[in-house]
This record gives sequence, C-alpha cells and structure tokens, in this order.
Amino acid sequence: MIRQIILIAALGLGSLEAWEVQSISARDHVKVSDVASFYGLGKQSTPSLKTLKFEGEGGELVVTKDNRAISINGVTQWLAFPVVDQGGVYFLSRLDLGKTIEPAFRPQMIGDFPPVQTVVLDAGHGGRDNGALGPYESEKNFALDVARRVRDELKKAGVRVVMTRNSDVFVELADRAAVANKIPNSIFVSIHFNAADWNRSATGFEIFCVTPRGAPSTAYENVLMRDMIKESGNEHDLHSFALANAIFHSMHGKLAMFDRGVKRSRFAVLRLTRVPSVLIEGGFLTNADDARKVASKSWREDYAVSIARGIREYMKLASAGTPPRQIADYRSGKERPASMVAAPATTPVPDVMLREMPETKAN
Repeated sequence: MIRQIILIAALGLGSLEAWEVQSISARDHVKVSDVASFYGLGKQSTPSLKTLKFEGEGGELVVTKDNRAISINGVTQWLAFPVVDQGGVYFLSRLDLGKTIEPAFRPQMIGDFPPVQTVVLDAGHGGRDNGALGPYESEKNFALDVARRVRDELKKAGVRVVMTRNSDVFVELADRAAVANKIPNSIFVSIHFNAADWNRSATGFEIFCVTPRGAPSTAYENVLMRDMIKESGNEHDLHSFALANAIFHSMHGKLAMFDRGVKRSRFAVLRLTRVPSVLIEGGFLTNADDARKVASKSWREDYAVSIARGIREYMKLASAGTPPRQIADYRSGKERPASMVAAPATTPVPDVMLREMPETKAN
C-alpha cells in the first residue's frame, strides 16, 4: 500500500513536497532518496553493490541494504529496523526517520529541552560487583577514576555534579536512576567499560540511550510485547539521543578508537531514569590494545575531557539551541559548530516523523 503524505518542505518559497510512504511488513517506510533530498545531502554514490552514500553541503548519510547500522556525519547510528530494498529503491522505517535521522541531523529541532542544572555521573559497578576484568584493573575502578575526572572537568566549567558513588561501594541499579530522578533539571551519564571473553578482538567505543517504544533494542532483531511498553526513560528519548550524540562525537573527535555506534537499550539505568540519560562503554578490557589504552592515566584524562566536553555541548543545545559540534568540527579545530544541514532550522519537522506508530506490531 502506498499513500502520499504532503508536508511543507520550506526549502523554497513555501513549496510543497510529497513524501511517499510505503507499508512494508506492516510498518511504514519512506524512501532514503526522499530523506537525502530533504536534508540537502547532495549527490548519491554507490561505494558497493549494497551501499548508498549521500554527501553534500547538508552532510553525509551512508546506508546499506538489509543493515541496521548506518552512518550520519561520520558516526555510526543503529536503526531499529534494517534498510529495505524494494525493486532497487531503498527504504527506511518511519520510526527511524523520527527517532534517529531527524534528531541526528537537526538536534536543535527536538524542542522542549529541560534545562540542565546538574549532571549526575554514575560510575558503573562497585563494591562486590567488579564488572569486567582486564589484565590491569577491574572495570569498577576504571569507571570510578574516569567519573571523578569528568566531575573535576565539569566543576572547572562551573557545572554542578552529583556522583551516584564516590567510593568502592555497591549501588543497586534502581537506586542509581533514583538519584537523578530526585534532582530537578538533571541529566544522567553512566560510565562503563566493555568486555567480550568470547571475542578478544572486539574493540571500540559505543554509547547507549533508551530504546524508543515499539522498537527492538540494538541487541535484538524482533519486536516483542515488552517493547510496546512506554518506559519512564521514553519521556526524554529524543533528548537522551541528542545527549548520546553530543558525547559520542566529542569522544571520537578527541580519541582514536573503533566506532561501534550510538545504540539503543532498555538497561535499567536508562529505562528507569526520567531525565535525559546515556550509558557509555569506553573500550574493551578484554582487548589487548583497548586495555592498554584504558590503563594509561593520560588516556583516561583525555577520555574524561572528551565526555565532559560533549556534556557541555549538550547543555548549550538545551539552553540556547546551539547544535553540538561534530567529529569534523573537532578535527578541523572549529570553535563554532558548522551548519548542520541545508534544510534550514526553521523548516518544520514533517508530521510524518512525529505521529505515533500504531502500525508497529509485535511479532
């Protein structure tokens, strides 16, 4: 079934542009080419038989057939559903358009940002819970060290910080979320390190924000009944996504490590937290190269600085609507963010992106 949804593109003098919405597997999809056109992403190239790349003044988008991992402006983003090929035309889900594509290209259009007066830093694990074990130190100790460094960096900038733990103690997951929930106008940043004993070549950074209602988390493929539940964290899922991107771009702008992407999960500290929240995985303690980096105090200092810088970028977005800097901005040494996209900031968010997703059904 194909239907036309008319929206104001505002790329010209109030011109109208039709987006073709196609139902595929009982789920609304839109053409990738329409997405690229709206955001002014320039000409299409084909790096491989299955991959399309759009690059221009508006930014960069890379999608691959049957794949949930895409790239937006140099950072890997994980979609809820894979890119679909219908007769040589690529489509992505309407849910992903509203929950990933639009806020990644135009975070300043999200709106309703709660002010940020306090940053709650959560050092993962602690006490009887060591977390991942590496050749140099346990995750719980590295996480606390980095959290303290982020705290110190933020305090130098005049930011109020609260720690969920500041010593080697065990704190229940629900209690960690409760700390942020009790503090008005706060954000929550949980700091962890990764492990994969079954795959010691696994490497890199990844960051998680809460999974949108009606979507599977990144680690899963199919929509389950529990995915239809609106969690507490979904109240700010777009703000959490913006926070994740601000931090992740800063991390990759400062440190060289494999990009595992901005991912979605219903981890307890994300689904229970009623404020913008993220969970960062800072490299694999089971990978020899990653573990060596994490064991370095100077590396952990740079890492903490990058997290704090990303948090401050999000705070500017929340307070003044200033789009956070991206990888290219950091690496070029720009002090001010580049223009995000050719689609102007005054262009309304199309209704097709904002409607609820009743057609998303559990399998």
